[in-house]
Amino acid sequence: MKVLNLILNTLPLISIVFFFTFYSITAFSQIHNQLGLPEGAKARLGKGRIEQIKYSPDGKYLAVATSIGIWLYDVNTLQAVDLLTGHDAPVTSIAFSSDGQTLVSGGADNIIIFWDTETRKIKAKCVGFDKGISLLTFSPSGDMVACMSRSWFIELLNARTGKLIKTIKNTSNSDIYAMAFSPEDDMLITVGYSERNTSFIEYWDTGTGELIRDILIETNITDAAFSPDNKTLAVTGENSPPLQFWDVKTGKHLKSIEKSGVSYEYIAFSQDGSRLVTGGAWEYVSLWDVSTVDQLYNMAEGEPINSVAYAPDGRTIACGIDDGTIQIWDTSTGKLQNTIRGHLDSSIFSAAFSPDGNTLACGAASKVLFWHLHTYEHLKTTKEPHCNVVDIEYSPDGKIFVTVGNSMKARLWDGQTGRFLGSFIGNHEKYFYSAYRNREKFTSVSFSPDGGILATGDTDNEVCLWEIRTGEQYLIGEQLATFTDHAETVTSVAFSPDGKMLASGSLDKTIRLWDVKARKHLKEITGHEKGVNVLAFSPDGKILASSSEDGTLRLWKIDDYELSYAPIADAGNVKALAFSSDGKLLTSINSDSKYINFWNVQTGKLMHTFFGHTQTINSIVYSPDGKTLASVSDDDTVLLWGLDSILNP
Repeated sequence: MKVLNLILNTLPLISIVFFFTFYSITAFSQIHNQLGLPEGAKARLGKGRIEQIKYSPDGKYLAVATSIGIWLYDVNTLQAVDLLTGHDAPVTSIAFSSDGQTLVSGGADNIIIFWDTETRKIKAKCVGFDKGISLLTFSPSGDMVACMSRSWFIELLNARTGKLIKTIKNTSNSDIYAMAFSPEDDMLITVGYSERNTSFIEYWDTGTGELIRDILIETNITDAAFSPDNKTLAVTGENSPPLQFWDVKTGKHLKSIEKSGVSYEYIAFSQDGSRLVTGGAWEYVSLWDVSTVDQLYNMAEGEPINSVAYAPDGRTIACGIDDGTIQIWDTSTGKLQNTIRGHLDSSIFSAAFSPDGNTLACGAASKVLFWHLHTYEHLKTTKEPHCNVVDIEYSPDGKIFVTVGNSMKARLWDGQTGRFLGSFIGNHEKYFYSAYRNREKFTSVSFSPDGGILATGDTDNEVCLWEIRTGEQYLIGEQLATFTDHAETVTSVAFSPDGKMLASGSLDKTIRLWDVKARKHLKEITGHEKGVNVLAFSPDGKILASSSEDGTLRLWKIDDYELSYAPIADAGNVKALAFSSDGKLLTSINSDSKYINFWNVQTGKLMHTFFGHTQTINSIVYSPDGKTLASVSDDDTVLLWGLDSILNP
């Protein structure tokens, strides 16, 4: 009885502790979704593609340069504490000053930013570089930063003001893989691979910018690293031996690791210079004793690596993996210690909300990603082998979804489990013939409002209607109709809201309307001067919007097939369109743009623009309640935009 009373008395306490523990972990684990958001966005899904990782000198933070900014992780908790956003393109290189007070970043936007690591604010910004920033390094005094751009110029910058001190012309036109200053800041040493299939160690006078001397290395270099005291250089390359050590001061070759059949692409020294970590695209991450050239451990077996970093205390190694994870390895045991998740490894091409508004499905390279829209939790991933999922759509009841891409099939999936249900492939003889001349057979899909028909457009210039066998175990039905009136690739198909009409757009510059029930052609709409990209019906079905490679948006009245007003001429090459749920706004993105434009449907005037992605946006979609817009991008992220200020100004 006493035991029972004890249990009854402690159960509420246990429940409270469990609740707060669960709540705090869940809330804290999702805080990264709110960091560094652009104006108008309410959440971000995915942390971007990993470009480079570096530990801060005091070992408190792990900085991760990504396609959207620089993430700072607390080394003890491995939780994201901040996202530094100032570049409008992927961050390609980062470096800490020796005192850890400054972090410098360079991006594909040709900009260098100096950050105060304590306040995480911008101290200085440098513009005017050419072809993106590939490499950055601080001088030992912290007074200078050397910057390498892809135009083969080395710029020396004042680390406090960001102003240019000296430009060094890399006369050998080498791709530089590593740079380091001499202890007195009077010399810059660079290591690079030239177009003449030779590699060099080059010594530059930082005062005059003149080349002092160079040393030939008979290896096609893939990466290089200087020891922290700048006395030893390690280089890795494609030719044997795959790993070599050189004396920086004398330029003498010290030793090599003789191992055939391997190549290393990323290397980093421990803080005391006694150990070296190497990583390759498909090999191990290996830990080496520099003095004996002995291999201590193999880690991350078979994982494609894109960056490695040695912790200042020498206890751990961080490895950026191509699957979007960051693995933390224990250097004393060679065992995996922890994993940071959330970064993605692929552009996101398409998106669709489930009809209940709880789930967002996003098509990427060889997979479909699912997120919960209230918790922003990544729910699951469905594999779509060997296919860039360029279009995805849920059935009206949400029980199934369809994907198309360069797999040459329209595939059906279970909306709850993600289980594969079957494919529509059409005529087999034509299907295989099409595979040889153009792999992307299906370009667009659309469910009828009742969910009984799937429409597809394809590279065979056809519009097809397929039967969805609702209520049956096997849902793949017959091909109901094929329309062959288009003369070029069908780029877009869209059902009218009442399901009676199907619209198709083509690279042949025309829009065609089809009677779904009678399976016949209704109307050809012309006017675009180049191929039609995408179509969208207004929610009431009275307007059909079309975009084209001619740079115009056109809104057609369905009752008489005439334009509502003159074409919107400054819309650009629009590749995605979506109406707001009330039909008052038309939203568009361009084929090479990072902007989302909102147009007044009544007047055709531009009302608002969102900006926040660092690479091209591929698709946009409204939530069922019309309050959220999701955009997906080549920067490997999804942004969720709140629309209250736009819909209710």
